[in-house]
Amino acid sequence: MRILLSLLCLLAVAYGLPAYAVSWQASGSEKELLLTKGVGGLTLLHNRAGKIHRSTRAEMSKSALISSLNAEALAGNAEAVFGLAVAHEMGHGVPRDLPAAMELYEKAGEMGLAAAYNNLGEIYRQGKHGAPDAEKARELYQIAADWGDAWAQNNLGLLYLHGIGVARNPKLAFYWVKGAAMAGLMQGIENLAGLYRDGVGVERDTSRSRVLYRKAISLGSIDAHVPLGELLENGDGGEADLAAAIRHYRVAAGEGHLLGNHYLGTLYEDGVGVKRDLELAFFHYERAARRGLARSQFALGRFYLLGQGTEPNLQKAIRLYKTAAKQGNAQALNDLGVLYENGRGVPQSYELALEFYTASSARFPFALTNAGLLYLNGRGVRQDVDLAKKLFQQASERGEPVGDVLLGKVYLQGFNEEPNPGEAARMFLLAASKGVPEAFYLLGYCHESGRCLGRNLVKARDFYKMAAEQGYPEAESALRQLEWRLRTQSNN
Repeated sequence: MRILLSLLCLLAVAYGLPAYAVSWQASGSEKELLLTKGVGGLTLLHNRAGKIHRSTRAEMSKSALISSLNAEALAGNAEAVFGLAVAHEMGHGVPRDLPAAMELYEKAGEMGLAAAYNNLGEIYRQGKHGAPDAEKARELYQIAADWGDAWAQNNLGLLYLHGIGVARNPKLAFYWVKGAAMAGLMQGIENLAGLYRDGVGVERDTSRSRVLYRKAISLGSIDAHVPLGELLENGDGGEADLAAAIRHYRVAAGEGHLLGNHYLGTLYEDGVGVKRDLELAFFHYERAARRGLARSQFALGRFYLLGQGTEPNLQKAIRLYKTAAKQGNAQALNDLGVLYENGRGVPQSYELALEFYTASSARFPFALTNAGLLYLNGRGVRQDVDLAKKLFQQASERGEPVGDVLLGKVYLQGFNEEPNPGEAARMFLLAASKGVPEAFYLLGYCHESGRCLGRNLVKARDFYKMAAEQGYPEAESALRQLEWRLRTQSNN
């Protein structure tokens, strides 16, 4: 009769069992990690069912399975009660009846089956019975986790990681996820790799992260290919291996992983590790964008806007930007602000532009500089130089070098106060330390003019040359003129 139970669980998987997951908040590069799939407890049952010959499965109807499960449940078989709970939750072989499923999960749990409490916790966490109840979910996960259920340990760890239904506690998150990983749960191994990668609840160890991602891949994980590819691409946790990273991205993309497509798009767009091919970049962005990946929707919108890899289409670009912006993509929000500010493809509206810049700035500090320029120039708002400086300063403090450059220009020009050449030079030097071509050009200007640094034509030439080598167009003209002056002076 154990065979019948396994078959029912296989049917649940085959007929579309939902993927239960607690979303992972991206860190650093904001590259998403996809986590738990499947329902706790069903993985082992599914594996057992996989050993049964297909012809045997075909001979057994769902109604026969339910009858057999009912008989075993009456005889006190906890796994049969669990199987009936799954059937009622999913509506397989019986009408879907969530209250009955919850009652059966509770009964199976009372009979000592840990997986039943995990599945019941999922119902409460997702609010399938009504309003989500994260605290009740945590309580149920805790029981199952204490009994050694790997899925519950993984899920409990994620609750602690994100502070859902419990105070956020990275160390406890690491403890429980590690337990799931040590039990051999593939998703637990992936999650543990992520914790080591980001140094959450444990000292950061990206070499360990590489090992764990490879282990997850050996167990059949597709998701792990992407973060392992990132580590290999960036040389994090070991030597950089761009060719291997690309192979992992291609495997992921081939299996429908959206980030695999997106990263291939970025590589083809920039010609990194592969021959630059904007049409292939467009193909990969489009594939991920159609399935809802916001960053690919933004990238595809940019391609339509600029006519890269496809014919220009401003209206398609705007639609894609808006779709990405609805998902909170900060760059799309910023670019919509630019379009509304300039009335390109949309009615001009400084008010909407400012709203988009403000919404974007929470995660994209560059947008602060666009908002600051509106206030500095009084475009659609009352001119407010102090507020503009404040916005530029906020951008600078958040690591945006354009904020350094603009703040330096305000200090150099003075606007509503006396110029401050010393502060201007300091901001230009700060931006130059971040590699901004315009900052090198401005430092050249400062040395040539003597306005904010000691007059020194040789140093000016050196800074102009650095800016020109980075492709800053004004620097090339300034360099030619200055070199002519230096030659003329030496001849005299």
